[in-house]
Amino acid sequence: MFRKIVSNLPFSPALVGQLGFYAKRLKKEEATRRLGLIFVALALLVQSLVVFQPAESANATSSTDMVNGGISSLNDFLSAYDSNTKHLKDVMNYVGITRNEISTMTYGTFRTGERLSWGFAPRFSYAQGERQHSIADSTVQTVATVYSRPLKLWGSVDKTIYGWRGQSSKIGWFGIMKSCGNLVTDTTPPPPPPPKCLLNNGLLASDENCKPCPGNSTLWINDKACVPNIIKSKTATNTSQNFIDASTVVAHASDQISYTITIKNTGLVSTTTKLDEHLEDVLEYSTLIDKGGGTLDETTKILSWPDITIKPNEQQTRTFVIKVLDSIPATASGSSDPTSFDCIMMNTFGNSININVDCPAPKVIEKVTKELPKTGPTENIIFAGMVLAITTYFYAYTRQLKKEVVLVRRDVTTGTI
Repeated sequence: MFRKIVSNLPFSPALVGQLGFYAKRLKKEEATRRLGLIFVALALLVQSLVVFQPAESANATSSTDMVNGGISSLNDFLSAYDSNTKHLKDVMNYVGITRNEISTMTYGTFRTGERLSWGFAPRFSYAQGERQHSIADSTVQTVATVYSRPLKLWGSVDKTIYGWRGQSSKIGWFGIMKSCGNLVTDTTPPPPPPPKCLLNNGLLASDENCKPCPGNSTLWINDKACVPNIIKSKTATNTSQNFIDASTVVAHASDQISYTITIKNTGLVSTTTKLDEHLEDVLEYSTLIDKGGGTLDETTKILSWPDITIKPNEQQTRTFVIKVLDSIPATASGSSDPTSFDCIMMNTFGNSININVDCPAPKVIEKVTKELPKTGPTENIIFAGMVLAITTYFYAYTRQLKKEVVLVRRDVTTGTI
C-alpha cells in the first residue's frame, strides 16, 4: 500500500488524502504491535522463570516414597540409608543390595518395561501384581512393610524414568527413581525355604515336636497347609446415585459412597490379624463421614479397627462412608506419585476399587497436555525467542513505515515531490 501510494503521488497529488489515512492506520498498527511485543516479552520472562526456577508440585511427596520428596543426588539416598530412615537400610538388606553396590550406581534413564517398583504404601491389588513384603531388622523383628508392583501400572510399558542404575550380585539389575527415591528391580528376592515343621501356633519347631492340625491326624512336615488363609475383598456403592456400583459411574461433588470390606479365613486354624484401610488417595477428593467403628490416623490417612481373631471359615465385614467434596479441587497430579490427584479415587483391600471423579476443567486440560509432544526447556526458550523476534520485526517495520509516511507528507507539502 505504501509503495503504491508513493509511486503514484507525482501523477495524482490527490492521493495525499489517502496517504494521511494510511498514516493514521499505521499509527494504530504501531500501538497494537507495541502492545503485542510487551506481552510476548512478558511471556518469555515467565517462560524463563519456569525453565530456570521450576515450581514445586503441591504434593511432591507421597506416603509410598522411600525418600520423601525424591532425591537430587545419590548422596541423598545414601544419607537416608546410613541413618536407616523409614528402615531404608533394612529394606535394601531384605532385597539383597549392599551399600557399596548403591554407591557405584550411575545416573541416567531406564524404561518401565516389566520391572517392579517398590514402595511403603499399597496402591494396587494382588491380581494386578502387587505383593506385600515384611521387613525385619538385625534382631529379626518385623519393622516395616513394603510393596512391590509392576512399574507399568503407574504409566505405560515405554515410559522413561530418570534415576540411578546399578548391579547387585544377588538380585541383578536395580535402579532408584529420582522423583521418589523408590527402588526398581527386575525381580523379587527368592522366598525363604519352607519350614520343616510348623506348629498350630505358627512357630517353627523340630521334627520331634511337630503336631497335627486341629481335627487332622496328618503330620504336616515341609508343608504350609496347617496355617490360616486370609482372603480380603471390598465393594463400593454410590448411595447418591441409586445405590449403584460406585466403580461404574462418575462420582460428582457431594456424592456419598459406602465401602464394605470383607475378611475371610479359609485356612485350618484361627488367627489374629490387623484390619487397616489406606485411604490416602480416596481422601484427596472426599471426607470420611462414617468411620464404621474404626479410627482414622489424620497423618497417614489409615482407617484401622482393633485387631480381630478370625476362626476357620469365619467371615467379618466393616462398612464406612465417604462424601465427595462439595468443591472438587484442581490440584495437579503428584510428581512422585502419578496416582495422586489424578481424578480417580483408588483404594485396595484385596481387590482394587477405582472411582472416577468429576474433576473441574483445568484437570481435563492437564490430561490433554500430557498427550501432546514433549519438549524440553531448550525447545521452549527457542520457540519463545523466535516469536519475540518476529513480533519485534513487525513492530520495527510498522514504525519505520510511519516515519517514512511523515517524511513523504512533508515533501508533498513543501512541493519537492
